[in-house]
Amino acid sequence: MPTRFRSALLWLAPVLLASPIVAVALQTAPVSNTVPNVTLPALKFATPNAARGAQISANCAGCHGVGGVSKDDAVPSLAGQVASFTRQQLVAFKAKLLPDPTMQNIAGRLSDQDMADIAAHFATLSPGPAWKGADAAVRAQGAALYATGDPARKLIACSVCHGAGGRGNDSLILPSIANLAPAYAEGKLAEYREVVPYAHPSPQAMHAAAQGLTDEELTALAAYVSSLK
Repeated sequence: MPTRFRSALLWLAPVLLASPIVAVALQTAPVSNTVPNVTLPALKFATPNAARGAQISANCAGCHGVGGVSKDDAVPSLAGQVASFTRQQLVAFKAKLLPDPTMQNIAGRLSDQDMADIAAHFATLSPGPAWKGADAAVRAQGAALYATGDPARKLIACSVCHGAGGRGNDSLILPSIANLAPAYAEGKLAEYREVVPYAHPSPQAMHAAAQGLTDEELTALAAYVSSLK
């Protein structure tokens, strides 16, 4: 898609999302799991059982923290993540489309029902306390970019997709980014700025949204989302 048309579509997004008709259409439309050059296998599962998911995922605490709240800024928290995104990531690891041997091995042993139950469990948990340490001015810069973007530079607001509080949208596989570790969030944004992300539910959108960000803005956005809970 030509850049000028893509930019126009990005800036129409807030207007379209504000329309009740479009909002209803988005909520009821089937969600595609197509990503660049690959289609993830569709999961087949009964009603997710969060209690069973808690039992199956007990060992996840070793890396992702007790209650799914990571203390390692290189490892994402899972607490409060929308279930659809957690399922999607587990499927991608199982299919070895995401490059983490440990997660590939873990996901490779899970059934479709296991993935659904684990995702349901983490979706019920609180994201935990906000990360601290970033300068208030840096967070404020990130907050402004998150809420409104930069119309003059055609930077779309993160809130358009991830919501005002960063909690995402389960029905659209839009992940929660609240309380992400600053280093992890900044690393992901830098990655999305450079390449179209692989095995991601919205690859082109994330690449387009991050492309115009400076290093300073990446740091500011990461500092802000890490303060959300």
